[in-house]
Amino acid sequence: MRGQSSLELFVTLGVVISFTIPVILLLLSVSSVGYEDTAKAQADAAARSLADNINTVYAQGKGAQREVLLNVPPSTESISVSGGEVTISIKTSGGTFDASAPTIAKAVTIPKPLEGKAGLFRLIVRAKDKGVVELVDPNAT
Repeated sequence: MRGQSSLELFVTLGVVISFTIPVILLLLSVSSVGYEDTAKAQADAAARSLADNINTVYAQGKGAQREVLLNVPPSTESISVSGGEVTISIKTSGGTFDASAPTIAKAVTIPKPLEGKAGLFRLIVRAKDKGVVELVDPNAT
């Protein structure tokens, strides 16, 4: 009698596990795809925000300054401003995704410590003379 109940318990547990594991794996894969889409949208929004602030400060002229609170995804590889474009590169399962937005500023100087930034951080956008816009990290040492 005990042998039959033990066998029934093992069969029941086997059936439950065989249905539970695929469902859990499916939920994990769906959530990672949703996370990547969110990271891409966040990178796009951060690139547009930074470009808009650069354009605003550039249009206001020498001496104009803005402090920006920038939020980039944790998978950010680099933030660059060159060739009239702000580019935020993030790592995804399909490779590198580049979110970009255009700027009208002639030249933008960017600090090197900004290359390794991810998450939420402050950035000062400042207009210099001759149409140059400078990005300053107030937390850089």
